[in-house]
Amino acid sequence: MDLKINQKSHVPVHVQLREQIKHLILTGNFEVGSRLPSIRALAGFLRVNRNTVARVVTDLEHEGYVESRRGSGVYVIEPPVSVEDRRRQEVLERVLDLASAQNVSVEDLAHELLARAGAKPREKASILFVECTRNEMDQFSDELESQLPVEVERVLLEDLEARLSDGGELPWRLAVTTFFHIHEVEDMMEPFGVETVALLAEANIESLQKLMELSEGTVVGIVGSSRTCMDNLSRSLEGAGLDHLDLREVYLDQESEMRSLFGEENAKAILCSTFTKERLEEMGAPESFDIIDENRTLDKGGVEMLGQMIRQLPRG
Repeated sequence: MDLKINQKSHVPVHVQLREQIKHLILTGNFEVGSRLPSIRALAGFLRVNRNTVARVVTDLEHEGYVESRRGSGVYVIEPPVSVEDRRRQEVLERVLDLASAQNVSVEDLAHELLARAGAKPREKASILFVECTRNEMDQFSDELESQLPVEVERVLLEDLEARLSDGGELPWRLAVTTFFHIHEVEDMMEPFGVETVALLAEANIESLQKLMELSEGTVVGIVGSSRTCMDNLSRSLEGAGLDHLDLREVYLDQESEMRSLFGEENAKAILCSTFTKERLEEMGAPESFDIIDENRTLDKGGVEMLGQMIRQLPRG
């Protein structure tokens, strides 16, 4: 049972227990429909007063996390969780993971958070994100906004020069792109005194595993809507040790090349973005092909580095 009570904590015992049980319910460790241990069992296991446990059960019942069934016990029910509640839980999990990685105790962290209660939140930094395709631009920008205190202006690489020539003071504290485009973006941003940061976009593990299982010489179509992104993806696969595959770059809109790929005897798979996968399915790609969604995400270490840079920016 993953419940612990710290008798030396400034947080009351009933609050510690109530919030831990709520967390276990929200994370699925106490499944909906399961029965909680009895008040007597919980009190004995945690070495706390039975009245304290009874109070916690009553609080949880009032909040809609459990229900008491006469003669049967206390059961977990579907929690009344809003989008805000789930977002708060997600933030909490990230904070606890980081605290664990940095060997910061939960108790010390709680004290620091309480000390800052009521403090004005840090203002979000305005940054620029540049990518060559709209789908990845939006995906990566959404990732940054969900993990860092930033407001992201999204600009396609092909539109960046025009955006910079608009005139007026640029609002961005930093410009961000992927490693594939760092030199292009850096060259355009340098005259404006805006620092450019490169992040690594990684293919997901499931995609890499599927490709690694293919036999040597298997033809894999790298399908996309732009030359730059297809070249970048091919280099990423070769860098990941997948040079045993015969990679073929094919434009999505070139129907003759697509049909030629479909007809190759040794062609077994296509690697593409989520958007391209949907288009291929609409085009009627053969069922014999494994259409693998590469669905790249930003490297967590790079995002954390960017967060540190943002925290060090002068305020205002």
